[in-house]
Formats: sequence, structure tokens, C-alpha cells
Amino acid sequence: MAKKLNHELKESVIDALRFHGTMVYAAKICDVSVRTLNEEMRRSEVFKRRVLEARAEGKTNIADRAIELIKSYAYGENTEKTDRNRLTAAIALANAYEPGFRGQTIVQGRIDHDVRVITAVPRPKYAIENKPKKLLDKGRGKAHTIEEVIEGEVINE
Repeated sequence: MAKKLNHELKESVIDALRFHGTMVYAAKICDVSVRTLNEEMRRSEVFKRRVLEARAEGKTNIADRAIELIKSYAYGENTEKTDRNRLTAAIALANAYEPGFRGQTIVQGRIDHDVRVITAVPRPKYAIENKPKKLLDKGRGKAHTIEEVIEGEVINE
């Protein structure tokens, strides 16, 4: 059976969670196992509620620190050479923990196609293809056939 946590140890777990947001780090700092923390959460509803609040606050703090790092690189406040690994990790953390960090992807328009694309790889010209070719006006003088622009078949004529 895991040892029971005293009040001081519980407070240090809460503080570690508020800063780092993970049970593993809090357990490591307080020199207990994650299992001990989980069992203590099952025993005490108050401790469980405080741990969940501290984890949420820790995740917010992680996102804030990541965004600050991104901003320092973006505004040129960072005098050292850009560490792309740190920057990529900061962007990943901000995406993970900050709701709406990437923003919403909005489709501005809609494109209706009259050509169903079969493949983008040009196919050889076969002798059997004697169909009349429909011309497309590109707007720069020379008209092109559908077959020259992209390979496919016309579905709305």
C-alpha cells in the first residue's frame, strides 16, 4: 500500500501542478509515485478537486509560456540564434493547451467543378482518341483544351 500524503506534501504537489501541469513532474518533485497521488485523489475528494484545478491552471501556464516564447521570436526580442526546435515545441504546446490558438479554418468560397480529375499524371496519347476537344479560354490569348490543362473527363457539358 502506498504511503499517505501529509498536508505539506499535498501543497507541494498542488504547487508543482500549477506550474508544470503534469502529474509525473509533481510526483517527481515530491518524491512520490503517480500511483500514490492517484490513490490519494480517490481517498480525498477535496484533494482531487484541487489537483484537477491545479492541472488546468498548469496547462494554461504552459500555453502562456509557449506563447511568450513565440512572441519573443516574432518580435525580435530574442538576441540569441533562433532555436527552431524550441520554437516548434512552443507552437505545439500552444496548439495543445490554448483553445483556439490556431484560429478557425474558414472556407471563403466554393468551387464547382465541371471536370472530374482522374489523375494528375499525363497519360500517353492513344490512337483511339479521336473525340472533338473542348477549348478553354485561359484569358491570355491562346485557348487550351481540357486535355492539355488536366487529364480527366468532362461530366457537365
